[in-house]
Amino acid sequence: MLKNMTGTSAVHVPYRGAAPALNDLLGGQLDFLFDPGIAIEHVKAGKLRALAIGSPQRSTQLPNVPTLEELGLTGFDADAVFGIYAPAGTSPDVVARLNKEVNRSLATAALNERIATLGNIAAPLSPEEFKEKSRKDFERFGAIIRERGIRAAN
Repeated sequence: MLKNMTGTSAVHVPYRGAAPALNDLLGGQLDFLFDPGIAIEHVKAGKLRALAIGSPQRSTQLPNVPTLEELGLTGFDADAVFGIYAPAGTSPDVVARLNKEVNRSLATAALNERIATLGNIAAPLSPEEFKEKSRKDFERFGAIIRERGIRAAN
């Protein structure tokens, strides 16, 4: 998405997680990294410089770092959504109870603070809202995958 919207040339380097990629960035083997939050403490310590935020809203952890949209990339949204899934056919009563308890946990200050340290924002949703958000993300990212001919490595 970034390469397409900016005309930038960059090579994607696959890693087995964000930590090894972060180590290579800190060690000078990478020029930049898209990261969901693992680098925040390094930015705060002055070891790394945050250039922009890939979600539609600024980070509460890095409030002075602009979003890519603010920098001129209209519609840029690489926000990640984390959710809890259950097997198909799970009773609606069980789904409702799980949703209620997860959203209750997401309302606590302690969990919100922990989520924020990872560069994220808690966004409690109903099962229907989560399903709709997932559908829209599937469509959005699916279009990008098809447009660019992206294929999974074997």
